Amino acid sequence: MRRFLLFCFGIVLILAMYSCGTFHTRTETETYTIVVRDTLTQIEVKNAPGRRDNGIVYPSSKVLESTRTITTRDSIVERYYPNFIRLGLFESVGLIGTSKENQLGNGIFGIFPEIERYPQNQRGYKDKLFSGGYYRFGIGEWRLRWFRDSRNWTIGTSIFEIFSKDNTIEHNLASFFPIYIKKRFFLFDKIPYVAISPSFGFGLYPSQYINPNIALEIGSLGGLNFRAYAGVALGQNPKFSPFVQDLDPPTAQTITTPYVGLGISFLDFVNVVPELYTEWKDHPHSSWNIGLFQFALLNTNSDTSLGRSTKTLVKGVHFRLFPASIAIPILNNGFYLGTSLLNAFIFGLRDIGIGILPARLGYWQLILPDELSIEPFVEYNYYPSSFIHFGNRFNLKMSESFNLSVVFGYVNGNNDRFANLLNKSDYIDFTPYLTFSRYYIGISIGFLDRIFQPEELRYNKKGLNK
Repeated sequence: MRRFLLFCFGIVLILAMYSCGTFHTRTETETYTIVVRDTLTQIEVKNAPGRRDNGIVYPSSKVLESTRTITTRDSIVERYYPNFIRLGLFESVGLIGTSKENQLGNGIFGIFPEIERYPQNQRGYKDKLFSGGYYRFGIGEWRLRWFRDSRNWTIGTSIFEIFSKDNTIEHNLASFFPIYIKKRFFLFDKIPYVAISPSFGFGLYPSQYINPNIALEIGSLGGLNFRAYAGVALGQNPKFSPFVQDLDPPTAQTITTPYVGLGISFLDFVNVVPELYTEWKDHPHSSWNIGLFQFALLNTNSDTSLGRSTKTLVKGVHFRLFPASIAIPILNNGFYLGTSLLNAFIFGLRDIGIGILPARLGYWQLILPDELSIEPFVEYNYYPSSFIHFGNRFNLKMSESFNLSVVFGYVNGNNDRFANLLNKSDYIDFTPYLTFSRYYIGISIGFLDRIFQPEELRYNKKGLNK
C-alpha cells in the first residue's frame, strides 16, 4: 500500500518538474497607438554683403521656418494574472474512525507512519487514533461561473486521489481526475484565509465512488494549508479494478466509510476572486523561500561514507522536500518559521537522521540585493528521528527557480525509534548509530526553489492586505 502511494507521489513530482505552467496564468494583451507630435522652428538671418542704409523702415532680414511632423507607432503590453482559485501539488489527510482492524497507521495528517511492527497475523495496526488516510496529488480548482456569476464556486480535479479506509488494498477508493464542485464561505478573507467549504466529488476509475464532505480551510502561507474534514466515502471496486486482483477469486468490493480527518497540503496556493484581477508582479507573498526540493552533497565527521572510502570529500547527502520559510512580521520581517515535508540527513552508510514536518526558526538577511543572502537557523526534528539542528546557509539566487547554497552546521540526536524496528537480522543494522553528533559542510542546489526579495513580502507592500 505504501509503495503504491510512493509511486503515485513520484509520478506527480515528475509532472510538476516538466509542466509548462500556462494553465495557471491568464495573459491579457493591450494594444496602444502612440502618437508623437513634433514642431521644429528655425530662425535664419540673411544679411546681404556690403554697406546699406536701413533707414527708418526696413524689411527684417530674419527668416522664420516652422516644420510640423507626426509619427505613430503601436505599443503592445502583456499583463499576466493568476487563472486559478487553487493549485496544489500534494495534500495528505489522516482519517479518524474508518477502521478497527488492519489500520493504516500513518498518524496525524497521514504523514507520520508508524515504524513499529504489525501485530502478529495482522496486515495493519489496531488501536490507532488515525486509522486511514486520504491523499491527493496535483490538485487544481478553477472558478465556476454559475448562479449569475456567484463568487467562490469552483470546479476542480486532481491528477490522482486515493481514499484508504485501512491498510488492505481492496478497501481503497481511488480515481484519476475525479471531479469536485465546491463552495467556499469565507470567515476571514485576508491572508491567512479561513473558510468553510462544502463540496461534492465523484471518481470513475479505477474505483467508482462519491465523496461529499465539508472542510474548515486555513491558508495559504508559503504554500502551506491546514484542513479539518468531515464526510463520507461511498463506492465500490468492481471486478476489473486493480485493487481486487489479488483476491481469489477477484470479487467486487462495496465500501461505505464515514470519516473525520486532519490534513495538511504543500505547495498549495489559494486565491480569492479579487486576486484573479491582480497582476502576478503585484501579488503579496508571505515567505522568504518556497521550493520543491533542496539537495546537498556533504562532508561530515562520520566514520562511514556512502562511497567506498571514508577519506572521500563527499561522505553524505542532505535532502529537503517542499521547504517553506514563512516570514514573521517583527524586527524588519527578517525572522521566519519554516518546515518541510521531509528533512533527511545521510551522514554516511547507516548513519542517518530523518525528520517529518520539522520546526525551524531562522533569520533571513540580504548581503547583495537580488543575489546573495545569509540564513542562520535552528531546527527541531522530532519524528521518526529526534535531533536538534543548528546551521547556516549562504544562498546565491541563480534564477527564479534555481539557487545554489553553501551550507554548514551541527546535528545532535538519536534514532531510538529505529531500535524497535530493526535488529541484526534485518537488512540494515542501525544499532551502532542510534545516537549521533555530526558536523557537516556542503554545497546545496534548490530545484524549483524561489527566493523572494524584501519588496515582494506583503508586509512591505503598501495598500495590500497584511
